[in-house]
Amino acid sequence: MAEVIATPLTELHAPEFRGRRMLVGWSIVALIGFVLLAIGLAVDPGRTWLSYLMAFTFAFTTCAGGLILLLISYAANARWMSVVRRTMEAVMLPMPALVVLFVPILFGLKWLYPWHTPPAGTPPHELAVYEHRSSYLNTTGFAIRGFVYLGVLLVAGELLRRWSLRRDHEAVASDIEPVEALRRERKFSSAMLPLVGLAFSFAIIDWMMSLNGLWSSTMYPVILFGGGFLAAIGAVTVLTERVWAHQGTTVLTQNHFHALGRMQFAFVVFWGYVAYFQLMLIRIANKPEEVTFYLARVDGAWRVFVWILIIGQFVLPFLVLMPKGLKFRPRAMAITGGWLLAMHLFDIYWQVIPSHVQGEMVFHWLDLGALAAVVGTCIAVAAWRQHRVPIIAERDPFLPFGAVYRSPL
Repeated sequence: MAEVIATPLTELHAPEFRGRRMLVGWSIVALIGFVLLAIGLAVDPGRTWLSYLMAFTFAFTTCAGGLILLLISYAANARWMSVVRRTMEAVMLPMPALVVLFVPILFGLKWLYPWHTPPAGTPPHELAVYEHRSSYLNTTGFAIRGFVYLGVLLVAGELLRRWSLRRDHEAVASDIEPVEALRRERKFSSAMLPLVGLAFSFAIIDWMMSLNGLWSSTMYPVILFGGGFLAAIGAVTVLTERVWAHQGTTVLTQNHFHALGRMQFAFVVFWGYVAYFQLMLIRIANKPEEVTFYLARVDGAWRVFVWILIIGQFVLPFLVLMPKGLKFRPRAMAITGGWLLAMHLFDIYWQVIPSHVQGEMVFHWLDLGALAAVVGTCIAVAAWRQHRVPIIAERDPFLPFGAVYRSPL
C-alpha cells in the first residue's frame, strides 16, 4: 500500500506557467511549416497531403491519449495524479486546434484514400468492394463522422478543464470529503471513457485504416491507442520534469516520477503485446487481403523501420524501465518519455507513408513542413491556453494527499 498523509493546502506551492516565449517561438515554427506546405501543394500535392495526414494523426493520437489519461485519473480516484493534473491537461489542450486542422484533410481525400478516387488499374473486384462500402466510406460521411469524433473528445476535455480551472478560484470546504468533492468529475469521466474510446477507435478506422484499400483489422485501433497513450504518458513525464527542474514546486517528488515510470513500463508491454499478436495472427491466417498491409511495410528500406520500432519502442524501453531505482530519477524518466514520444512518431510515419510510398524509405522535406505546421500549432495553442495558469492544480481536493504520495515497495 502507498503511504498517504494529508498536507495542509497552505504549504503547497503552485507556480504559474508563463509561456509567452514558447508561444511566439512555436507560432513562428508553425508559420514556416504552413509556408512549406503551400509550396508542396504547388509542386507535389499527393506527397503534401500524405505528410500532413501523418503529422495530424501523430498530434491527434498523442492529444487523445492525454485526454484518456486525464479521464482515467478522475474515474479511478487516483490521488497521486492530482499533482500532474495540469501537465495531463496540457497534453490535451490542443484539441480545439485539431478540429480546425482536420478541415484541410477534407480537401485532400482524392490523393489519400483509394475508396474516394480508385487508382488507375484497380481490379474490378476491388472496385466492387469500394462500391459496396460507399454508403459508409464517402466524403459526406467521412466529414460528419470526423467532426463528431473530435467533438466528443473536445467536449470531454473542455468540461474537465473548465471545472479544474474553476476550482482554482474556489475555497476548499474542509468538511467535504475529497472523493465527494470530485464526484461530478468522476461520474462524468466514467461515462465519457467508453464514448471517447469509441470515437478514437472509429477515427483511426476512418483516417488511417482506410488508407490501405481493402485491408482491415479489429486490433488496429487498439495498437494505435496503445502507441498514443504511451506517447501521452511520455509527454506528461517530460512536462512534469520541466516543472520539477524550473518551477521550484515543493509538491512534486521522485515518487511521482516512479509512478509515471511504472505507467510507461506497463504500456510499453501493452503496445508490444497487441502489435505482436496482430502480426502473428495475420501471418498465421495468410490471407492475401490482410498480408498486403505488412508486405508494403517490410518491402525494401521500410524493413529498417520494423527493427527501429521493435528495438526502440519495446526492447530498449523495456530494459531501461525494468529496474526500480532508475524510475526515481526525474531526468532519466523525462529522457525515456521523450524517447517514447519520438518512437510514436516513427510508428505513425511507418503506418501512414508506406500506404503510398512503397519500396523506398523516403524522408521528404514536406514531412518536416507538415510536422512544423501541425505540431507547432498544437504546442503554440497549448502554451497560449496554459499561459499564467498555475502549473499545479492548487485547489484540487486530492492534492494534499497526492503531494505526499509514496510509491509502494
